[in-house]
Amino acid sequence: MDWTALAQRHAVALIAIVLFAVPVLAACVYAWAARQRRMSASNGLIAALVPAAFGAAVFVAIAMRIARGTAFSSADQLLLDAVRDGTPAVAAQGLAAITHLGDPWFLIVLCVFVCAALLLARRFGLALHFAAVTGAGGLLNQALKAMMRRERPTGSTVPIPESFSFPSGHTFGSIVCYGMCAYVLLRLAPTRRDPFIVALACFIVLTIGASRVVIGVHFPGDVVGGFASGGAWLAAGIGVAEWMRRRAGAVSE
Repeated sequence: MDWTALAQRHAVALIAIVLFAVPVLAACVYAWAARQRRMSASNGLIAALVPAAFGAAVFVAIAMRIARGTAFSSADQLLLDAVRDGTPAVAAQGLAAITHLGDPWFLIVLCVFVCAALLLARRFGLALHFAAVTGAGGLLNQALKAMMRRERPTGSTVPIPESFSFPSGHTFGSIVCYGMCAYVLLRLAPTRRDPFIVALACFIVLTIGASRVVIGVHFPGDVVGGFASGGAWLAAGIGVAEWMRRRAGAVSE
């Protein structure tokens, strides 16, 4: 099957399926997990380490393919061109605007706002953990970029950033930041709308990731690598937070 031709002919449909199907699936998984919530601190940590290990494995697999030579990069460029050429101008312009929700300055402002709100609510431990996960995540992404040193794709419709390409910083930063924001909301203000919060966070992150490919500043492999590495870091951060919370609750009892 010619995957590039398929991507070019049905770019909008494929993007729409991912943007809506994955958040719905994530919301359903969360709703199911919420009903199975009775678990020990150690089991909660193990449950978080499973997606963390999976994300790390996916990242390593892509990184190895990139390091081996140009075949993977050539296929990545072809797929990028197909998606970009198959996306109508109106949709591309909309995604180009949405991509700024993953800009580093915007994520920093959002994280500072959340940390300030947590401090005002006297949730000092959660504020510190939030700042540590998001801040260290940004440093980790820069370290991974410096290690891989992958050049940006060609043919971008916008000015290309001067940083390296793999993994996508917007994708990594978005999944960590918006994921932690969702975690804070779910932990401090649980409601019947919790699955919607999970779905919304997934939708925002996926849209930012798709935008990076459509505007041509990242290869599809960069975005998948950003999801994998950022998701692994997020899962580990939430797992540690839940382990600490449940352990503290067990001690107080």
